[in-house]
Parts: sequence; structure tokens; C-alpha cells
Amino acid sequence: MVKIRRARVDDAKALGVIGPAAYAAAYHYLWSDCVALAQQLDTFSTSAFLILLRRTDTRLWVAEVSGVVVGFLTMTVESRNPITHEGRGAEISRIYLLPGSQKSGLGFRLLSAAVEHANELGLTHVWLDVMASAVNARNAYLRWGFSEIGSKEFSRQVKLEYSQMIVLRMGLRICAP
Repeated sequence: MVKIRRARVDDAKALGVIGPAAYAAAYHYLWSDCVALAQQLDTFSTSAFLILLRRTDTRLWVAEVSGVVVGFLTMTVESRNPITHEGRGAEISRIYLLPGSQKSGLGFRLLSAAVEHANELGLTHVWLDVMASAVNARNAYLRWGFSEIGSKEFSRQVKLEYSQMIVLRMGLRICAP
């Protein structure tokens, strides 16, 4: 049975395992050295998730399969996108699934829950960025209703050929909160 739900503080330990595992499996090749990769993986620690779960501007959802958390999505509300600088948006900063759970529709279900929540909050758009080289991910976001609005540099020191990020935006219907 699959369930998408808001993350709770008691999910932090599972998130602290899933985050580094999913990130390292997908993006280990970005980093020029092990120290830089280790620093990035620290942003997925249990303590980092506990901080995120307590922030008032951050929302996390988890995907559970048969009661086991296999992925998550992180969204920051009232975020200003870096291309148009418009406010009243939400940034989808992370969508990660364990390798065995990818290409199962769970990413779309996590994203749908976040978009629905952003609509309920009365936000005007959702935005995210994706590596220019991640063509499959870009195409998925385009299929799901996002539009490319520009590009920016990745905020961390990765190999130069992977530093370009594409920013995508999805307009939301305006709903009263």
C-alpha cells in the first residue's frame, strides 16, 4: 500500500538514511572530491531534517510503501524564484526516492501533494531547479505542467560541466486560504 503524507518529527531518522542514500546513488559523480560530497551529504543528516521539520516556512512530505518511508519532498513556502523574482511562490527544493522506488509514480504523487498544499495556501506558483544535464527529470517536470523560465548556476562547488541549473515554474490557480 502506498501513502503520501506530511512528514513528522519521528520520520527524521528514516529521512536521514534515505536522503544520503538517494542523493549519493543519483549524484555522486557531480563532486570533484570526497570531502565536497561528504559536506553535501551532511545536508541530509537526521539533525538537518529535524531542523527542517521545525521550520515554519518548510513543508516535508514522505512516500510510504507498506509502512516504510522510501522517499520525500521538501518545499519552502513564500519563496521568491530566482529568475522573475516574483513572491508568493513555493520552492520544491528536494524530491528524492530510494533507487528501487524511482519511476513508480511516487515522485509525481509527492509533487501533487505539495502543489495542492501551495494552492490551499493561496500561493501563485511553484518553482524548482534541475540540472541542465538531467534531461529525464526536466522532461518529467515539463510533462507535469512546469515551464522552463531561465537558468542559474548550482549554488555548491560541483564539477563545471554539471553546474548549470534550469529553473522551472508552474502557475497555480488562486484559491483562498
